[in-house]
Amino acid sequence: MKVRCVNSSIGRSSKNMQLLSKGIFTLVLVAFAAHVNAQYRKALRTEEGTVRFLADKVLETTSLQLINHKTGENYPDSKGLATSADIKLKSKYVDWHYENGVLKMALIRMSEALNDPKYADHVAETYTYAFDQLDYFQKLYKDPEVKKTSLFRFFKMDMLDNCGTMGAALIETYQVHQDKRFKEYIDKAADYISHREHRLEDGTFVRDHPVEMTLWGDDLYMGCIFLVKMGEMTGEVKYLEDAANQVINFTQYLYNDTDRLYNHAFIIPTKDLTPAYWGRANGWIMMAQVELLSALPRDHPKRAQLLTILRRHIRGIVRYQSGSGRWHQVLDRTDSYEESSCTAMFTYAIARAVNEGWVPDLYRTAAQRGWQGLKEKVTEDAQVSDICVGTHVELNAPFYYNRPRSVNDTHGLASTLLAGVEMHRMNNSQK
Repeated sequence: MKVRCVNSSIGRSSKNMQLLSKGIFTLVLVAFAAHVNAQYRKALRTEEGTVRFLADKVLETTSLQLINHKTGENYPDSKGLATSADIKLKSKYVDWHYENGVLKMALIRMSEALNDPKYADHVAETYTYAFDQLDYFQKLYKDPEVKKTSLFRFFKMDMLDNCGTMGAALIETYQVHQDKRFKEYIDKAADYISHREHRLEDGTFVRDHPVEMTLWGDDLYMGCIFLVKMGEMTGEVKYLEDAANQVINFTQYLYNDTDRLYNHAFIIPTKDLTPAYWGRANGWIMMAQVELLSALPRDHPKRAQLLTILRRHIRGIVRYQSGSGRWHQVLDRTDSYEESSCTAMFTYAIARAVNEGWVPDLYRTAAQRGWQGLKEKVTEDAQVSDICVGTHVELNAPFYYNRPRSVNDTHGLASTLLAGVEMHRMNNSQK
């Protein structure tokens, strides 16, 4: 009996220890969650805190390594590696993609606005690392047995997506880090965009695939941002002149004066316009306008016309802003979801227009509400939610309604950083 009592006491003691351990573990988790929540709330108090919160996560999670996706083995670089289709860049942020070009420009803007070089330095490091691996991945790109490899868009310069934004951010990086490889690519991209990109007879950018002779609103930004940066770097007026003509021509093809919104695309052979006012297409178009106006000389003969186009677009967009401050995936349909990337793009562009004095100060409220609504989509783990995934052109409205939502898709992350930097500028100019 005594033995049983002892065993019983030991059993109870063991159970008590287990309960105590579980209790301590739970308390630790609760304390950690409270700490994370406190850090999150503190970060989102200011525009600077918010963009640092998001951008620092990018810097922390970007790996300058290669990985064998079949074996899981990591490599510091491609030196001495046998070519293998299984080996790719480990981090998506290092690859050559138009979304990353926008992200890189946002990080450069952060360094300028916050007087902190680490973000622009990170951009330079990722570019340098990518260029260091070019020989390796070019061999894979040329191999007919390999379907896709990292950096394939670098080599496949056949559309604005593949060279516009990445080339634009590279121009800004090159002016600080004089790497001759950067300049070689910039010159090649400039030649492609100016002389080999598909255009209509009036010079307007047009795509030859996936649907031939299709004018996409997205391409106004993809092309103009490079032309603007090239014009700023070289001082050659032809680049800004080309960009100005693109804005005017895209407006003629895509803008609906009744609804005061832009269609996503125009199919030239059939003269079909896409049936939905997609939010992000309007965002790309408005961002292209403010980037051009920021660089255009005040005495440029087309400046007044371009300002009229921007003001008209902003007046149209604010009509569709929801009570949350956000904008919808299909702008004029409140039964479509509220989408973060277009909200960020409009917030950025309107804030820039207010900051530059292009529109009356009363539009400040629209930008502020947009920013507040956007911050509600920033999660505790430093991501942005409710971002529409990459979207091609379709001639049916349900396609746009039903586009999936993703978390931290770079379209939304990059534009949120741009919006935050411009809102930081707006609010600090009032102090």
